Amino acid sequence: MSVSCIVVTYNRIALLKECLTALIKQTVPIEHIIIVNNNSSDGTDQYIDNLDNDRILPINLERNIGGAAGFQLGLKKAFENYNDDFFWIMDDDTIPSVNALEALIASLKVIPKKFGFLCSNVRWTDGTPSNMPSPALNWPIYADKGLIEVTKATFVSILVNRQIVKELGLPIKEMFIWGDDTEYTTRLSENYTSYFVTNSIVTHKTPQTLNNITYLNDTVDRISRYFYLYRNLVFISKKYKSTGTSGLKVFIHGVFNATEALFKSKNNKIKRCFYILKGCFSGLQFNPAIEYPNQNNLKDGRPNK
Repeated sequence: MSVSCIVVTYNRIALLKECLTALIKQTVPIEHIIIVNNNSSDGTDQYIDNLDNDRILPINLERNIGGAAGFQLGLKKAFENYNDDFFWIMDDDTIPSVNALEALIASLKVIPKKFGFLCSNVRWTDGTPSNMPSPALNWPIYADKGLIEVTKATFVSILVNRQIVKELGLPIKEMFIWGDDTEYTTRLSENYTSYFVTNSIVTHKTPQTLNNITYLNDTVDRISRYFYLYRNLVFISKKYKSTGTSGLKVFIHGVFNATEALFKSKNNKIKRCFYILKGCFSGLQFNPAIEYPNQNNLKDGRPNK
């Protein structure tokens, strides 16, 4: 049983170093670590290029292609270049406890052989819950084993099986940011049961204060990103029944948010309103195709040059 880990990073070299240190110290060894650097400007490219570790595959991009495309590329490279059984996906601000992977792997003895994904118990630096997954209707089935059935999670430590990637494809790169992990984990859980593993602990080191940032008060340089958020939310809701909300309902809610931004924001009111509305209307038409890894590109489990 072998594992590849995919880490996407952007301008957080200190956190990336901490993440890699935690990965290398795992009680279950990781065969390969793929680092996708989204054109960072903080020296990340030199750092990962100079790492003296045969298990690490650095990918330095010449432009920022977004988190969604970064995860798609990393997972594709892991699938096509290595013959590992599982793929562990995480952001650069994810710091796994030393036995986080071991706990994920141990749960395979309990759950059905074919599962959608496993996700870790994510905590803020103060120990409080973070990035909580959504429980499924039958969530208590394996509760006594420390496993909760869930329907979606974030890319802050999820584990997927090689066969699932082969069957259900890769994350959608066109989503760019926000919601790509929700779409991917929802896609997987709609086909196979997925689980939250309570004793697989990871720390999420993004500042907890970001929870208080919304479309009403975010900085001006980030306002345009809300186009992707609302477009992707409408897209996910119209595509998956398990979300519990229709695309039209999410669209209407987005229009309400745009109106609220116009009246309640302290600055850049029109700009905030514009990008939310643009995202909502774009989501009605947005329907990107799912891509699949090349099944014939693997050569004896060794990287293709």
